[in-house]
Amino acid sequence: MLKGRVIDLGRITSERQILQSHVSKGDKFDTEVATVNKETLKNPVSQEILGLFRQPSACTAVIGDMKLHRDFEEKNLEIPSFLEAGPRETLRHNPHGVRAAIVTTGGLAPGLHCVIHSIVKRHCDTYQIAHGHGKVFGVYNSFRGLCNLADNLVELHPEITEEWLDQGGSKLGIVRYYHGDKQGPKAIREMVKVITKNLKHNNIDILYVIGGDGTLKVTHYIAQSNPTRSVVGIPKTMDNDVLWVWQSFGFDTAVEQATRVINTLRSEAEATRRIGIIELFGADSGFVAANAALASGHVDLVLIPEVFYLLKEDQARKYLDAVVNHIRETIQSAPHNPHAVIVVAEGVGLALEKKGGVRLLRAKVRKDNFVKLFSALIEKRVLDAHGQSVPVFDNKPRHYIRSLPANPHDQIYCERLGALAVDNALAGYTDFMISQWLTEFVLVPLRLVGLGQKSIPVNGMFWKQVVSSTGQPLSPAEQPVH
Repeated sequence: MLKGRVIDLGRITSERQILQSHVSKGDKFDTEVATVNKETLKNPVSQEILGLFRQPSACTAVIGDMKLHRDFEEKNLEIPSFLEAGPRETLRHNPHGVRAAIVTTGGLAPGLHCVIHSIVKRHCDTYQIAHGHGKVFGVYNSFRGLCNLADNLVELHPEITEEWLDQGGSKLGIVRYYHGDKQGPKAIREMVKVITKNLKHNNIDILYVIGGDGTLKVTHYIAQSNPTRSVVGIPKTMDNDVLWVWQSFGFDTAVEQATRVINTLRSEAEATRRIGIIELFGADSGFVAANAALASGHVDLVLIPEVFYLLKEDQARKYLDAVVNHIRETIQSAPHNPHAVIVVAEGVGLALEKKGGVRLLRAKVRKDNFVKLFSALIEKRVLDAHGQSVPVFDNKPRHYIRSLPANPHDQIYCERLGALAVDNALAGYTDFMISQWLTEFVLVPLRLVGLGQKSIPVNGMFWKQVVSSTGQPLSPAEQPVH
């Protein structure tokens, strides 16, 4: 049965909104993490090796906002907290005989191999899995492989996965899969049934699922259907839009590479006297585009979906007119060196498509044609200081960003996520996501991931700093309210 409470808040922009909604309704914000129904045993690995054991009661506050704390107290509600991640004194899976499986799903992100290696190494070297009794498997081809587990299992050892560390992508494969070639709740239910049957048939005790918000929702349903198995989510998205994750692994690498691309193409635009439009990741949230633009300092305009979702159809058209005028002014301000750089998050087209009737050059904007139409609009309307048209080129460096190996920061982050996932899975916790939230690593119940997607607050300090850096006009959504 698929269950889990979801509060309808429209388009979620922050975890703070979710907490404010709970306190305003007088609802407890439940962060309890489920455990498997198995007997406990003493952890055979000492604190000298693992670090200090976390107590079952060790928690950290979900948010540091003292006003929200007082609001919860005034409603006689417990201040929300997450269970701290870490090694445990008692376990519920025998670490020597456990059978674990790892699957990678969704889209690519730098660091997948680092997470996989960390999990394998923790099981095999730290907890000394006994080969012949316990095993760690990789699952080929994402959920499709989980639905045909017998033909898609490969036994993994640290000697194998260490060779993957310096490589991008995923040796296990990333496959978009819809059960029976269908989408929707019924297809998900059928897929979960098949996966549950396969996990049981192959005696899998722990399942690690590395994926984004959509994947983690499915992982929640798998956990609910497998109460004797530990099912663990490890959040992965370069878009950085998974709730209750301070920063997704691979995001730092993606922003670093995107910044490098922007700076390279800025040199191209300047030397050839052109306008460059660079489309970066961000199906629903513009974190990569905004951060890379701010890091570069050479960007004249950034468009993110968060702004357009807040605009009415006529406001969106007027705002697009305003930003084109801004590019014209930028070009004409440098009569001997006309050039500009525009960064667009890929979700802008979809945000405009959902308005229903936004047109550029008489063509209706869709998610897959915005950059093409916007380029044509700029070429038509932007002239340089001498009255000459300015050529426009576009670039979509998706595969150059997502297929990279992780940088040192993300490598360390992935190493920690993988090890802590194992520590807490062996302790019998299930239906949780391992996450760095604020300054701590914590266990977040997977049901909380389904409450929405994180996005950039367009009136927040960060976005205002991006706008200040580019000098672009404010949209109606960003105008101060009097």
